[in-house]
Formats: sequence, structure tokens, C-alpha cells
Amino acid sequence: MFLYCGIACRRKFFWCYRPLSTYVTKTRYLFELKEDDDACKKAQQTGAFYLFHGLAPLLQTSAHQYLAPRHSLLELERLLGKFGQDAQRIEDSVLIGCSEQQEAWFALDLGLDSSFSISASLHKPEMETELKGSFIELRKALFQLNARDASMLSTAQALLRWHDAHQFCSRSGQPTKKNVAGSKRVCPSNNIIYYPQMAPVVITLVSDGTRCLLARQSSFPKGMYSALAGFCDIGKDYRAVLN
Repeated sequence: MFLYCGIACRRKFFWCYRPLSTYVTKTRYLFELKEDDDACKKAQQTGAFYLFHGLAPLLQTSAHQYLAPRHSLLELERLLGKFGQDAQRIEDSVLIGCSEQQEAWFALDLGLDSSFSISASLHKPEMETELKGSFIELRKALFQLNARDASMLSTAQALLRWHDAHQFCSRSGQPTKKNVAGSKRVCPSNNIIYYPQMAPVVITLVSDGTRCLLARQSSFPKGMYSALAGFCDIGKDYRAVLN
């Protein structure tokens, strides 16, 4: 009896520990890629890329939902070559996550201005035809994506937007340079390091038990509503945001 209980407890501990162990392993691997440019470049060789155009992700329709296709480095190089683009444009990509098997995931926007491209951006209609998909505003497609794609694309969009808006040093005015993973930007003239910013926000659901208060704005797609939310300023009581 005691032997059986001991075995059962060990099995239960093993299955509880396994997800935590996987999370720690992934976190350590991503930290390595963020800190080691050579390791990140190596990870790109076997990694997968999500594509954007003007911060809108490339999506394909399947049944009643959207799927986010991923492309290998070789496929991406061929695509850029076909449209007369330098493969160096891939250096604009950002690391957004990895699988349990340590396949690194990256995101690249083909519609934003790039210091490596001959032209400012690739034309959206031609890209959609070639890739057999559509670049769709993320907010409009969010509820028709699976949980993993929704999370990855949200992370990717936020990081790509931050890099697009922080290409110059706020002190020297000189262009900043991103590391390979895109986890930071550095000003070569004074070595100031810039990291992606987070905006504190409060979101809450107002309810009387059987009903709840939702809101919408004109930019929302038809049928979409949201709980009440607001950004927090420095030194502001979060309760005041909702008043």
C-alpha cells in the first residue's frame, strides 16, 4: 500500500513538474538568443517567420477561422529575391518566441521602411497574390485566430511597432541599431541601450451579477464589444482611470 502511494505521488509530481521544466527551458533558450547575436543568427537557419505588411499580419482563411502561415528562412530569401529585395532585409526581423523543441519564431514586416531595401516597401497586392493570403488588421481578425497565433501575432505587432517608432536616439539624434533578436536598440554614439516599453493599463468588467457593461468604438468590426479599459499615467491612482 505504501509502495503504491509512493509511486502514485512520484508520477503526479513528475507531470506537475514537466510543464514548469519546459517553461524554464524555453525561457533560458530565448534569453540566450536575445543576448547572443551569433546564436540568434544560427536559430534563424532552422526557425520560422511570420510575415506582416504595415503591421498587419499575413493570414489565410481556413473554414471559419484565420491561420497564420509560417515561412522558413530559405522560403523568405527566395521571396525577397523574386521581388528584387536584398536578403539583408531579414535583419529587420524580431524574435517573438519558440516551440518546446526550440524552433525559434520570428516576425518580419515587409511594408515598413527598411534601411536594407532598395525601395521603401514591398507592394501589398503583389505580395498577397504570391503568398496566397491577405494582410489583415490584427484587431479585426483576433477572435478568428487560435490562442497560440493570437498571442504570437500580438507580441510580434507590438515589437515591430516599437522598433519602427524608435529608430533614433532621443539624446544624440543618431540612428540606433537593433540586436539580431530585436530585444533592444543601441545608440552607437553614446552606447545608450533602449528596451521595448510597456504601457500600464487597467481593464475591468463591470457587472451586477447577471449583466455586464460593455463598450465599443467606431473602429471596431461589427459585433465586437470590449470591457472598459484605460491607460495609467505616472503617479495616477488606477481607480481614477475607470471614473
